[in-house]
Amino acid sequence: MKILKVNTNNPDQKIIELTVRILTNGGLIVYPTDTAYGLGGNALDEKVIRKVYELKDRDFKKPTHVTVHNWKMINKLTFTNDFAKELYVTFTPGPLTIILNKKSIVPDMLTAGLPTLGVRIPKLAIIKRVSNFVDFPFTTPSANRSGGVAPYSISDVKKELDIEKVDLILDAGELPKVLPSTIIDLTLDPPKILRQGPISRNEIEKVLGIEVLV
Repeated sequence: MKILKVNTNNPDQKIIELTVRILTNGGLIVYPTDTAYGLGGNALDEKVIRKVYELKDRDFKKPTHVTVHNWKMINKLTFTNDFAKELYVTFTPGPLTIILNKKSIVPDMLTAGLPTLGVRIPKLAIIKRVSNFVDFPFTTPSANRSGGVAPYSISDVKKELDIEKVDLILDAGELPKVLPSTIIDLTLDPPKILRQGPISRNEIEKVLGIEVLV
């Protein structure tokens, strides 16, 4: 296990390369997002997904969302629609998770058997660069035990998880204590906000031109 200090807006290329190697080889990382610290691993590898769930002591009946790097990857993983494209263009990268019907490439274990998948693109440059160098999505649950305290520092992570089971920790220092990402389910008609976060219902309704459920 390594802990490396990182500059989220101007990350060292060697750290990017190391992170990519670890993810590609089935390892786990703790990484900063535009909300709290996340726990990342290859979201298409069932062995890695199992490690994420076991480390978090997470119920396998609860789905896990993923980080992607562009619209092309979202299309690879899910069945998209016009609403998804509008929200993607307006709010990503940023603290928004979009739920869409998944394609068969996405393991059922990741989605707890549900036919849907949540995707997001964090705003930080370091995560965008890592994501650009891998051809798979990686998991993005918070780096804490299930039901635990949201981790905004590596000290928080250490209190929540057995970090010896993590291959790399990217330490960006204390993160601003902002709300978790807004989650909107676009498989419903009308769409429904499942969790209200930094992006408000009003902002989403202005973009979509319709009322959404909460």
